[in-house]
Amino acid sequence: MKARKPKRGAHNPRGPRRVAAPRRIAGRGAAGAARGVTLAAPGVTFTLGVTFTLGVTLAAIGVTPVPLSGQRVIEHTAQDRPIAPVFQDIYRVGALEGHRWDAFGRIAGVAFDGAGNLYILDTQALRISVVDPEGNLVRQFAGEGEGPGEFGRNIADILRMAVMRDGRAAVFDFGRQGFALFRADGVYERLIPLGSAGARYVVIAGLQAFAGTDRILSTTEVDYPMEDDASFRHVLGYDLGGTTVLTDTIAAGWEPPGDPRTFEPVLRAGVLPDGGVAYTDSSDYEIKLAGPDGRLSLIVTRPFQPRPVTDRIRAAEMERMRDRLAALEERAERSGDPMHQAAVGFQRARIESAEFFPEIPVVQDLRTGWEGLIWVQRWHDEASGGSPIDLLSADGRYVGTLAPGSTALPSAFGPDGLVAFVETSEMGVASVVVRRLPEAIR
Repeated sequence: MKARKPKRGAHNPRGPRRVAAPRRIAGRGAAGAARGVTLAAPGVTFTLGVTFTLGVTLAAIGVTPVPLSGQRVIEHTAQDRPIAPVFQDIYRVGALEGHRWDAFGRIAGVAFDGAGNLYILDTQALRISVVDPEGNLVRQFAGEGEGPGEFGRNIADILRMAVMRDGRAAVFDFGRQGFALFRADGVYERLIPLGSAGARYVVIAGLQAFAGTDRILSTTEVDYPMEDDASFRHVLGYDLGGTTVLTDTIAAGWEPPGDPRTFEPVLRAGVLPDGGVAYTDSSDYEIKLAGPDGRLSLIVTRPFQPRPVTDRIRAAEMERMRDRLAALEERAERSGDPMHQAAVGFQRARIESAEFFPEIPVVQDLRTGWEGLIWVQRWHDEASGGSPIDLLSADGRYVGTLAPGSTALPSAFGPDGLVAFVETSEMGVASVVVRRLPEAIR
């Protein structure tokens, strides 16, 4: 599935905004390099702040470079500053015994509210569990069915959740093409539809709530699987304050033509305390920061180079894909779930038609913390034992690097330094571990 370009009057009711669209694409013929230019096209404007390589020049596609103003670039060195903070363990939930409330099936999302309560979305049980800061169950809500506040089994695996600071939870329901909103006490409030855009079958892979508003962010690119226009991929903001969802384009990046390929640059985004966002969509190490108005204001770089994809790397990745297929086949056979069987077919087809991007992006993932710290996970080879994680402040300062293998990237951030990690044991038991960060890296 590919991301599609929102159209005015459909899924983008506020019209196009000035959005940042940097991306580096290599290995496509003649080079056309540009840094700090604005690309103007009918109906939409994109701000680019990176070096990129394309098979055509800007002039060849009718684009005129215009110098940018007010955009800064901070270039840090490649020398890591190792830091080794101690995380305080708070609690763990997740049990093997099926009769316990925390016998989770598939944890599709976790998020904190402003009081430090943790919300856990289990898409196998089709249930949200709320856990207090000491690890005690507060309540459970939602369920399987066709009624208000219930979700269909056939779309369970693509449900996604965001939690507001005041404790309200919003779940994107692909089947109804809207957000199911639950009050802080777990009572279903209403469905907020995408409006006329609902017929476009939007797929959202990740969500995060902005602080103090009814607005949430898609933390990955948004897919429109029924459409063919794959020129751009988008990070979108959703305002849930009205009777229908109001959607804004916050960031957009150029989408390479053709089917998705292994090792293509990821598009990842996270909210910042001032209402802005941090995001990445480049093969290079370039972290972009945009203000609440969507304007790109800062790019943070480090001079790491993408690694070429060799035959050895291709072979190793194909082996990992086959291992994932075997695990999916075992799960589908055990559960008999049609969704699991469909996932097996999808993974098998992906292996049979696998294509590879020519280089491995430096940045593999990005998250933002409760107080604005940006966590950047870099690519690693197998010998390193894990991924190094850079920590950047919201004003572009380099705080330091967590050593490979020292910690995973947190799945969720909460107040007072709380972080949650979703883990799965060798026996397939899903659990959530909550820890507290030291003040220096909040």
